[in-house]
Amino acid sequence: MKKIYLSLILLAAALFFNSCADSEYSDIYPKPSETSKASCDKLMTGVFYTGRTYTFNSYWRAWTWDNYSLGVYAQTVGFTNADGSIYAVGDSYANDRWVNFYNMLTQFRVLENVYNGLNENGKNTYRIFKDLAEVFVYDHLSQVIDIWGDVPFKKAGYLYITGDVAGSYPAYDKATELYGMMLTRLGELASDIGTLNGNLDAQAAAYLPGQDFINNGDLDKWERYANSLRLRLAVRVASQGTLAAEGKQVVAEILNGGKKLVENNTQTIQLPSNNDDTANFFNPDDLRTSYADGNYVNASQAMIDALTTAVIGENDPRLPILYSKNADGQYKGLSTHETIAEQQVNVDKPSAERAYSRIDSTTVSYNTEFISPILTASEVDFLRAEAYQQGWATGGDTKAKQSFIDGVLHSAQFYFAENAISPSKLGTTLKYPGDAAINTYATKAWEAATDKQAVIITQKWVNFGFIQPSQAWNEIRRTGYPSLYFPVDNGAQVLKNVPNRVKYPGSERSNNGANYNTQVESMGGDDSYYIKLFWAK
Repeated sequence: MKKIYLSLILLAAALFFNSCADSEYSDIYPKPSETSKASCDKLMTGVFYTGRTYTFNSYWRAWTWDNYSLGVYAQTVGFTNADGSIYAVGDSYANDRWVNFYNMLTQFRVLENVYNGLNENGKNTYRIFKDLAEVFVYDHLSQVIDIWGDVPFKKAGYLYITGDVAGSYPAYDKATELYGMMLTRLGELASDIGTLNGNLDAQAAAYLPGQDFINNGDLDKWERYANSLRLRLAVRVASQGTLAAEGKQVVAEILNGGKKLVENNTQTIQLPSNNDDTANFFNPDDLRTSYADGNYVNASQAMIDALTTAVIGENDPRLPILYSKNADGQYKGLSTHETIAEQQVNVDKPSAERAYSRIDSTTVSYNTEFISPILTASEVDFLRAEAYQQGWATGGDTKAKQSFIDGVLHSAQFYFAENAISPSKLGTTLKYPGDAAINTYATKAWEAATDKQAVIITQKWVNFGFIQPSQAWNEIRRTGYPSLYFPVDNGAQVLKNVPNRVKYPGSERSNNGANYNTQVESMGGDDSYYIKLFWAK
């Protein structure tokens, strides 16, 4: 497998571009038809590999994107209320996220092109590789939409295939249309993967485990991934907006129809960091450089509050393995209510006197065995809980309560497992308290809550935390929960308040100017940070 991915690196590097055309690209690849030499199984791996930086909890993802911007907007990390830069987002870092997606999409377009050129026997052999890559692309497409809104997709990524620079500048597609397309295709893909499970061509069955470094050829997990991703997107649009009715319909179809979902932590979609990463795709030291040595190692007070106030007189069992205590033996995070002067005094204190709790070094920062979640059982539980509680699926309060309890339980199991596999002893090593203790705590949290949607989404936000802050930010924008205080940054020229979206990167304005300008006109003439996504509250 290592030899395979190294050959793919050369292709992926050659595909480096943003969503726009690049004349240098055609100079490198003057004969696009030669892509037929690549095989679908290796191209699938190329799709996964190209998207790995923003799938694995990598240094670059955490340092420049998740914590630098999205974690601030979600308050999943502690940050200083620095005058003039509280909500700043680096255009180059936004561009990195943008470019990474379109690199991956280009790899997928090549895969599609090769697949479409096969005869029927070839398609029968290689269909599974196209299906799995498509699921993965939709996961990342939804993330890109949730950051920017409308994005190029339907016409994007074809330059390598066509060699037509002039015709390669892609128009923007409406976010609602792309979401609708994904809701349909993910259902079709889940069904097809289920059909192929146990019925693969012998050649495909031999190739798949070695090429699939996400689920190692486990098609049951891939079917659950596709259905669970579809449920995530359906719940996201069901609350409000033009796709609300369709979202509710899809939620009911999935939950009332008994579709396979991620239901426990053995089915969680995730990426290993070390021992199980036999091809060495990921740097196991990435978390240290992302968190232990980063600016966002301190806890968010909002997160501390959620972990200490859900049940009166009790701390959340996850608290000691997620955060360390400060020098006074207390759990304290950076608060948005503090002034920058107050925060700076505390931040500057030596380690022996530190005022703020930090992300635990055993569970996270120095955990070279850390498992990066893609889509967890806990998230699916909370999706179920909200759907039942809102009446989008049959089950009512009884199923909503049980799904909520399961969500807290599976979250605790996941994070305690992270703690247990860590070779580091620099932080807290704590034995899992047992399912009964977690269930008791979760039951108390449910019964104490007067607003059931608020407690469901807050626990979902806690589970995402500093590991999946983009999803946490989505929940805040979609529901308003948890209710957080964001100070006005009077020193900022543009971003005085927390944004609703990120502006398109400067490279897009430069390289795809005509389509960018048309898109901005459709937005009312302003590529504003404060335009809400179609699914936002």
